[in-house]
Amino acid sequence: MGNFSAIIFDLGKVVFDLSFDWTFQYWAKVSGKPFDDIRSRFRFDEVFDRFERGEISAGEFRKEVSQRLDIILSDEDFDKGWCDLYLDTYKNIDNLLTGLKHDYKLVALTNTNIIHDKVWKVKYADTLIHFEKVFCSHELKTRKPEKKAYQFVLDYLHVKPGHAIFLDDNSENVKGAAALGIATILVTSQAQMNEGLKKIGLLI
Repeated sequence: MGNFSAIIFDLGKVVFDLSFDWTFQYWAKVSGKPFDDIRSRFRFDEVFDRFERGEISAGEFRKEVSQRLDIILSDEDFDKGWCDLYLDTYKNIDNLLTGLKHDYKLVALTNTNIIHDKVWKVKYADTLIHFEKVFCSHELKTRKPEKKAYQFVLDYLHVKPGHAIFLDDNSENVKGAAALGIATILVTSQAQMNEGLKKIGLLI
C-alpha cells in the first residue's frame, strides 16, 4: 500500500460518463435552435466557473446562458437539458471502489453546481455510498484547480499531500493537485486508470 492512506476521486468521466452534447441536443429540441449553433455559443468561462463556486444563483446562470444562446426556455426545460448530460457509471467501478475502500479512505472532489447537484446525487446514489464524503465546489465556494479546493479535502482527511492520490480526467485539475504535492493520475480511460493504480501499488 506504500505511503498512501487516501484516494481522492473526481466523478464525471472517472466514476460515471457524461456528455454536454445531450444538454445541447435537448435545448435545441425545445428551443427550435440548431444544435451546432447552441454548441458553438456555449462557453465554459468565468460565468460557468462562478456558478460552480456558488457565487451566482441558478436564476442568474439561466438568464446569462439563455441570453448568450439566444433561446427562451422555462426554468424546467433549462434544468432538464442542463442535467441531461449524465450517462451511466463505468463498468466495474463499483467493484473497484469496494476493493479500495478496505485499505484506503475514499472521498470525491467534484466541480458541480446547485442544479446538477440535485440530479447526480440521486442518479448515482448506489455508487456514491462508497465514498466517505463527497466535496462539491458550489458548497466549498472554490473549485478545482484552485488550491483551496484540494486543501479542504486534505484537512478533512487529516493527511499530508504526499499520503494522498488524486484521480481526474482534466489535466489542469491534475496539475493543481500535483502543485500541492499530491500524487496524481490523469484518467483517460478505465483501463488506463486501473493500470495507473497498479503501477503505484494500490491495485494488485
